[in-house]
Amino acid sequence: MRADTFQDELRVAISAARSAGGAVRDLYERNAAAAFTKSDGSPVTEADLAADRIIRETILDAFPGDAILTEEGTDDCARLAAERVWIVDPIDGTQQFVDRTGEFDVLIALVVNGAPVLGVMLQPTTSRFLAAQVGSGAWIGNGTLQEPLTFPPAPPDTSPRLATSIWLNLPDAMPGLRATARRIGSDDPEITPYGIIVRHVTSATRTFDSLIGLPTRAKQTMAWEWDFAAADVIAHEAGGAFTDAWGARFRYNKPVPRNVGGVVLSADGRTHERVLAAIRPELLEL
Repeated sequence: MRADTFQDELRVAISAARSAGGAVRDLYERNAAAAFTKSDGSPVTEADLAADRIIRETILDAFPGDAILTEEGTDDCARLAAERVWIVDPIDGTQQFVDRTGEFDVLIALVVNGAPVLGVMLQPTTSRFLAAQVGSGAWIGNGTLQEPLTFPPAPPDTSPRLATSIWLNLPDAMPGLRATARRIGSDDPEITPYGIIVRHVTSATRTFDSLIGLPTRAKQTMAWEWDFAAADVIAHEAGGAFTDAWGARFRYNKPVPRNVGGVVLSADGRTHERVLAAIRPELLEL
């Protein structure tokens, strides 16, 4: 796949994320977005819906033949026959929007034949974004400025800092996570209230070297495809790793757009292999 294959798509994705992020930021700063509860008990706000409309219009105007799968849209099964599918979370971290922590992002990814080829993650409150195109690397930016992004690897002579999330099978997974930490010589994982926020891995002062979602049941799901797709391609293009707990890459645009098998996001491949090896005993019964 040529490195410049998806340059136009990446430009449109960044533009869509910026436009949606601007609308979300305006509603956030004015505290003007009404919140509702969906049928599954999760929150949705008028900001989610506004961002969804903007992203859909921007992408379909540029690529009318593509399919779109979004958290806030009705799933059109015609996407299953499409080679190119945009996978979107208009606001990843809606609860953080409601709680006014600022820790939420607009997520956009393009998947071709089941594999993510580009991704954008933009934080509306700061306009900071991460982006990646398969084969071309990753970038970090703010406004019109951007620079290459490469995750600093964890020091080889130290135990990796581990983390998990309240959204990743807690409290059921905690005994296995503690056992994993002991095997690798690390402290118990830090528990964050956020999902898969890749910008927390981007600097030398990052809060963790590996984020783990540990399954405790066969075929267990912890996330939707829109939670993972953008993070997947960005992490790999930045030199990190993003797989399920067995080390397999995720596939996207499935009939039921949920990912199974847990998740492990690491800052570098060596750390990823160490963590996967430490997890393996917890997976034997699954």
